Amino acid sequence: MTALLTSAARATTAIELDPLLPVADADAVNRAVLSGGPYGLYAAERSSGPLESKVTERYDAARNYVATGGYLGVSEPPTTLIRRTGYFRSTLMQGGRVVTPGFEALDVLPSLYDAAREIHAKPVVEPAILYLNLLVPGQELAIHIDVPEFAGADRSITPQWLLVIMRASGLFEDLRVPIATGITYFGDAPGGALRHYPDGPDGPGQRFEPSDNTALVLDTDSRYHGVERVGSPDEPAPVEIVSGASLQHDGTDWVMAGPSGDELRRYGTNDVRISISWKAYCFDDASDASAFEASRGTLTIAEIERRLFADLRDRDLIGADDRPHLPDIVDLLIDTYQRFPTLS
Repeated sequence: MTALLTSAARATTAIELDPLLPVADADAVNRAVLSGGPYGLYAAERSSGPLESKVTERYDAARNYVATGGYLGVSEPPTTLIRRTGYFRSTLMQGGRVVTPGFEALDVLPSLYDAAREIHAKPVVEPAILYLNLLVPGQELAIHIDVPEFAGADRSITPQWLLVIMRASGLFEDLRVPIATGITYFGDAPGGALRHYPDGPDGPGQRFEPSDNTALVLDTDSRYHGVERVGSPDEPAPVEIVSGASLQHDGTDWVMAGPSGDELRRYGTNDVRISISWKAYCFDDASDASAFEASRGTLTIAEIERRLFADLRDRDLIGADDRPHLPDIVDLLIDTYQRFPTLS
């Protein structure tokens, strides 16, 4: 519920790290990004649970983005707006395990751990995931809160839109594990400022202007945030974004390719916004961390429905005997529990 997210956003701070890494280490991260790939579309990610593929993973943020026209309130067809948010994503580390070599130093960086401890006032910090986001000119990242995790439910088995609703509802706080997010930046792409709302959706937004080898650490599961347009404010939407597209640096330029490998578009090295998000769980002690790990996969859709539907009945939004299906009432859930900031 909005009051929960507002109070949670106000309760934590945002910590800037500048510089993030020694110059040589930052250069190594840049080289690892440029030599890696190909990087696929974030939209291709799917959970594997019983509600898989019935609703797009971040339907909540996409619905609001199309309805408002994004940061500039532009009047564009929904298909154009969707291309503006069709960015590229790759998992680099998972739970301290190397998925893509070259980023290990970032995953164990002491300053990120120290910032996480300060944000949540919890001494035990364990890495969750390290992932790369790439936005080409004309793209934005819609205002949203990040996907949280609960004892028994995470994005591997539970749809992301549902996890976000669970957080916003306040009905699952007994099961939620606090997560700190360090958004780290590399390269010199223009635009793409991080806009975030430290006083909740009713408060004014703040802007973090990223530059090479900097970071902002905050609680993105509680604080609405997004990325402003990469490039100039009047940058057109990329027309080449298609299902199965990929992005890879060829040593000279960024090359966007279609699903068959055909070249669609080239971008200069400094045209693409590079950010790497580090996420870490925060616990009171080692026993809490062990209990969380032991609970993975134990929160059933039936229990999630029970809590949500009981609250909807208390609000007189569904009848006492109604037994709706979760994907069918996603709009009701968003309208009940989320209120996005007014962009200006």
